[in-house]
Amino acid sequence: MRDYIGVDWGDAEHAVWIEDDAGAKVMSRALPHTAEAFAEWGRWLDERRGAGIELWAAIERPDGRIVDFLLDHGVLVFPLNPMNPKALDRARDRFRMSGAKSDPFDARVAASFLRTDHGHLQPLRPSSEAVQELKELTRDYTRQVRQQTRLLNQLTITLKEYYPRALEVCEELKSHWAQEFLRAYPTPAALQALTERQWQRWARAHRLSAERTAALWATLQRPQIAVPPHVVRGKARRLAVLLDQFVVTAGAVETYRQAVEDFFASLPAANRRLNGRARCRAGTAGRRCPRCGPNSVMRPAVGRPRSICKATLAPSRSPRRAAKRTSSSSASPAIPTCARRFTNSLSCRCDTASGLAPTTIAAAGAARATTMRSAPSGPSG
Repeated sequence: MRDYIGVDWGDAEHAVWIEDDAGAKVMSRALPHTAEAFAEWGRWLDERRGAGIELWAAIERPDGRIVDFLLDHGVLVFPLNPMNPKALDRARDRFRMSGAKSDPFDARVAASFLRTDHGHLQPLRPSSEAVQELKELTRDYTRQVRQQTRLLNQLTITLKEYYPRALEVCEELKSHWAQEFLRAYPTPAALQALTERQWQRWARAHRLSAERTAALWATLQRPQIAVPPHVVRGKARRLAVLLDQFVVTAGAVETYRQAVEDFFASLPAANRRLNGRARCRAGTAGRRCPRCGPNSVMRPAVGRPRSICKATLAPSRSPRRAAKRTSSSSASPAIPTCARRFTNSLSCRCDTASGLAPTTIAAAGAARATTMRSAPSGPSG
């Protein structure tokens, strides 16, 4: 025997419809999103399972407190959102031709659709606590990255409307010096009052090269399109607000990115694999990597707290390989056995569990360098 549960979730209250194998109604109720209501319904679900009745549930979302509650009570959950939304709309036409909708009606449609068409659905498998935590981290990280992208787009649009010269100077709005430039010179009038000596002093303080300073100064000297003063005042105020929001969001993105890295570093499997091996971190910079030979050097990665294991591989000493290298082009030296083993293997020899992969980079002369790069799988930023 089996009961089919349809749940139409809400913020404060959920609609529930339950029917049996024959489609007969078993229960229809509103479930408030409270601890008392959840406890009462949980006892009812346990009693049904104790009577030997299998419980299947259909709900539109694959996550949330209501989904975790159903999984905790042994209910097999089928999320409806991965499928074509028109399929569920056509299922509504079996009961009602009008376009009117209600939460109890949608719960009934979900239960009936699960009973008749469960072959087209995939059940939601319960995940471990670690996987659920990682899902939350990556989901929030993605949201913060999207918010950062929205703010960058708004900054670009705002500058185009009244201050396009700033976009020519600040090609990368995410850089720190670009944000400092916009705060120091938020309007075309402030830019016109800038002298060459003041600009050079400002550029040196923000570590801009002499060539770039001169090129940017030539760009700043070109005439600008006149904009009404009231438009400039309004857009400059919006620019200051967007910059403040962007700084907060960029900090949140970095916090979540570090949290995801710390999560992987704290896994027991990662600790076991890295125990006794060279950990490519800033604390080991300058040391030799025991897995890459005497020519390896642990170098800090630019912009990341993790270090790069960079092994410069000398040409092979084998006469046979030396003959092959002599007959081939001098720009393509033979790679020794340790290099092939290191580069051809998908598993990293220095930091297997940290999400890094080996990459061979041709260097000057007859040497090659093998650098650890981040693997493509993982959260976006």
